[in-house]
Amino acid sequence: MNKYEKVIIESFEQKNEQTISELFNNTDIPKRTLNRYLDNLISKGEIEAIGEGRGRYYQRIFKHRINQIAVFKSGELVGFLGHEVGRYLFEYEQRYKGKRLDGLLEEEVATSATLFPVFENLIPESDRRNAYLKEGKNLAQILLELKNTHGDFDFVSADKLHSFKIDYSKCKSWVSVKEHILGENKFFNILDFDIAVEREVLEEKGKHSSLSGYQNKIDVNIDFEKGEIEQSSDALYLLKPYNIESAIYNFRDKNQTHLLYLGLNEHLFMSFAKNAYGFDVPWSGVVAGEQDFHYVVKRYDRYSGYKYEQRDFAQIMNIKSDQKYFTTSERLFDAIAGVIKSTDERIRFLEFYLFSFVIEHADLHVKNISILNIGRDKYRLSPLYDLISNGVYRGDSDELGLALGGKKQNISLESFYELSSRLGISKLQTKKVAKRVIGIFIEEFPHYIEMSSTITAFENLKIQKNRYSFGSFSTDLQKFYDRRVERLGQRGFLKELGL
Repeated sequence: MNKYEKVIIESFEQKNEQTISELFNNTDIPKRTLNRYLDNLISKGEIEAIGEGRGRYYQRIFKHRINQIAVFKSGELVGFLGHEVGRYLFEYEQRYKGKRLDGLLEEEVATSATLFPVFENLIPESDRRNAYLKEGKNLAQILLELKNTHGDFDFVSADKLHSFKIDYSKCKSWVSVKEHILGENKFFNILDFDIAVEREVLEEKGKHSSLSGYQNKIDVNIDFEKGEIEQSSDALYLLKPYNIESAIYNFRDKNQTHLLYLGLNEHLFMSFAKNAYGFDVPWSGVVAGEQDFHYVVKRYDRYSGYKYEQRDFAQIMNIKSDQKYFTTSERLFDAIAGVIKSTDERIRFLEFYLFSFVIEHADLHVKNISILNIGRDKYRLSPLYDLISNGVYRGDSDELGLALGGKKQNISLESFYELSSRLGISKLQTKKVAKRVIGIFIEEFPHYIEMSSTITAFENLKIQKNRYSFGSFSTDLQKFYDRRVERLGQRGFLKELGL
């Protein structure tokens, strides 16, 4: 294809149907030359002429893309995704000159028996994914229905390519609007709001959110003046309803997972992370339901109609969502070193990992840690999400979701020294970070326990322990705190750090 043909083809990206006069105005190619190369493109099957005489116009032919999906990032066409004869295919758009997608570094057509992890990790998991698959769709087709995935991807059927236009030229840098996006995050923030969502939707793990993950999620918006939460396809908030199956104690079911107040747990530790440590954390709150709290949190990758690029480490490390626990902390930190160049940001990752260890965030996997593009391809640790302490419920909880030094329990400070060295962080700097993280936990967390004890909902957060006895959420928080301080002392953390 010569330069004139390329210019003509590019003009069809702006408008798919054009007359000869419109093409002349849009390309500045002399009409005689224009007619000659139009004939060439018609013979090549790239465009077609419709009508005769003054009514004739030309349009681009996309027959080779008929069953494919156009992939956009921040409004720019990146490439095309398809599924043929049991295999997935991805090909970059010829005019795309931006950075390559994670796991798709080659220029030629990529093929795979399974959907590429950079896309597969955007799709909901478990029951929520099955709700789509029951309709006979392949995973690529599911992406077309997900209008609110995390990050800046958009997926458009190739036959509707030219009707999709988003101008990102006025999109503000994330840092400049950070405070507007995140808002304040106090504990406790119990919202006296009406949830205008049908009971069946609250209890069903179905197609109610585009965001990936195992838990039931519902895309919502909030009318703060009316005090109402309602479903929305263009959501700025996420609602996690409580699980009705685990909210009521069933002494007849020996295998029941009875985990009350998960929403309150997440709201507490998110607030603790923001206010005590200064991590970036979006606004969150809880709404009392019939038997437990619903949890609601603001999205941090949306502002004024624009989407901000977010990449989780399952995408970066080319790991499928069902393999999200099947790697190690060491490999994760090697991947962090590959994409984060700022020393300050590397220290922030280490600080977050130590914080997760201290609170026994055993659900921390490669999908739950991500980076955010704050402008000009500079990345930082994304605001925190899905932050829950498993140790509040289990005295034998794993301390991390990914093994460190070959272990998920009884992790030593020496293992963190080795881990931080992968980011070029010295032993002395690691000690300073660890002392700050553990010191804040020891000094500040009792205040959150005290605040939780003042919550009067659900008979002061009563928890049934067995058929005859009861406890409370604040009592469990206190036991968790005492146990963590004791074990950190037994393993030499407190002595070595001077705490």
